[in-house]
Amino acid sequence: MAAISYVQLNHVSIMVPDLDAACAFFTDFLGFNHLQNIGPISASDDTINRVYGLSENAVGRMAILEQNGQRIQLETWESWGQPLNPLRESSVPGVHISIRVADLDAAINTLSTIPRMRFLERSPNGFVYCATPYGFQLRLESGNYNA
Repeated sequence: MAAISYVQLNHVSIMVPDLDAACAFFTDFLGFNHLQNIGPISASDDTINRVYGLSENAVGRMAILEQNGQRIQLETWESWGQPLNPLRESSVPGVHISIRVADLDAAINTLSTIPRMRFLERSPNGFVYCATPYGFQLRLESGNYNA
């Protein structure tokens, strides 16, 4: 039995160097529907660092796309006009899997018992980024699920 029950995949996030071009590719060539634009995301304090783990002056934009009920989030981040992806665009640090859980606090408490599991600050919007013991990034979201 799983340690955390009622987990549902919400979306997979992919870091891209050009958000507009990536959106056009997924919609024009792969048939995804463009659901939502998010951003620009920025802050006048260290919130970007605490919530997203990026430099304080980073500015991000995101797009949510969907096809057949499956969602992807394309995102791009810049700092002072320069892209913020130190590795290739599709490398592991530029990607996360977002999952919804029935009880975010319980999920955090359970996962916190795993050695080398790391958490960033919880967002007031109901999510938290965490790094698995092997370095992959997850985004845990509080929300409804389809059991």
